[in-house]
Amino acid sequence: MLPVILIYMNIKTIAVTTFLSLLAFPVFAMDYPTFAGITISSTTTAAEYIIYFFNLAVAMGTLIAVVMVIMAGIEWVTSSGNPGKIESAKGKIANTLLGVAVLLGCYLILNTINPQLTTIQIDNLNCDHGIVLSVKQASDGKINQVCIDSSQNITDTVLSTVKWNFPDKYLLKVYAYAGANYTGAITEFNCKTAACSGSIPTDTKSIYFLLNSPGIYLYDDNSYTPANPAVKSYPLFTSTSIADLSKTTPSFDNFTKSLDIISPTDQQIQYMAIVFKDPNWQGKCAFVAVSVPDMDQARSGSYTDSVGDNSISSIIVTKANLDQSVINEKRGEVILYTKTTCGKSDTDPTKQIKSCHIPILSASGGQIDIGNAKDVSGYCTGGSRGDKFVEGDEVMSFEITGAAGLVLSTKPTNYTSTTSGADYTGNTLPYCMYFDKASLGGGTCYSNIQDSPIFTVGGDTPKSFIVLPDN
Repeated sequence: MLPVILIYMNIKTIAVTTFLSLLAFPVFAMDYPTFAGITISSTTTAAEYIIYFFNLAVAMGTLIAVVMVIMAGIEWVTSSGNPGKIESAKGKIANTLLGVAVLLGCYLILNTINPQLTTIQIDNLNCDHGIVLSVKQASDGKINQVCIDSSQNITDTVLSTVKWNFPDKYLLKVYAYAGANYTGAITEFNCKTAACSGSIPTDTKSIYFLLNSPGIYLYDDNSYTPANPAVKSYPLFTSTSIADLSKTTPSFDNFTKSLDIISPTDQQIQYMAIVFKDPNWQGKCAFVAVSVPDMDQARSGSYTDSVGDNSISSIIVTKANLDQSVINEKRGEVILYTKTTCGKSDTDPTKQIKSCHIPILSASGGQIDIGNAKDVSGYCTGGSRGDKFVEGDEVMSFEITGAAGLVLSTKPTNYTSTTSGADYTGNTLPYCMYFDKASLGGGTCYSNIQDSPIFTVGGDTPKSFIVLPDN
């Protein structure tokens, strides 16, 4: 707007120099003057700078116009009747007044359209990623718009939610808390199936963003929600195995009531888990291939045992790679033996050495029975995969010849509390134990299962297994 004035002024150099010098003063001065109700400081927003300099420009343009009219008047008075000088002075006065009219007209037009355009802050321009909230600032009571783009406390009073601005499927959930540090009543915004939207409550004092990352989410309440009032303010996320949930931050030992599995959107990778009731991947366990809204629910093919609410102390996270070229790749095998030392140095002639060969694929086959007539997996039933295991055959050792881990369980997959006879004989509780390459002491053979907790604590030899490929 000021250039319009300067076009009509013949002494452009003086005017422009004067204007720029005055405009630069508040930028470089140590203490900025308060103008139009705004004081420039280290906390001033971009919006406040715009309003500050807009009003300053109007005031300075008016001041320059007054100076130019005075100078033109002096030129007219001292013209000594010279027609040329008189016409020049008249022209300068007319052009200056026209410039002032244009300048003030712009202000009046903006003020007529919306008075707030010239009196309050405009939208925050730096929220490409976050929730835009209208808030009343705790520091000075001003109404402002802020961008909340990370988990944090909110010290200002939330007035309204302007908009949500996140990439598609970036968030899984957002939690708004009535208390600071993620405490108090929780309002949940579920973004799992659609873009997040809705109004953040006006009493919100902290916000937590749960990112949509592939992996396992453990919740301390059923149906994938945090307990309310919060025992744990938000779920525990992991994409790796955890040997002791008491060492997580916050501790999640014996707090899990539901488990949500999030896999990548390309569908080539699927996450799965094995949960254990004891630390270090031991005790009663369950293979989990789908999300479980209640750990108390009855077991199924995708949730192989009901471990119960508030019972999980360790977890193994595994991935299935559904790429057919990877599935067909030879990755080694796990071999179960009915004798110790993997059948290589046992000279006991009273027992037949049997072996069962389980290929390591890029996806776990789930929990599979070893010596059960109902087994339909094709493993441990004779043929090309080794000898047929029958009731009474005991797994005493095993080998891992590829990149994989092995979970052994003292219970078949179809046991009940009264199971006996061909399915199961015994009264011990289910007991599982995880073995990996570190368990083998640098070799490939675990020579005697009788020396492991699965036998000494579980009280029985394995009846089922889970092979976990190292993906």
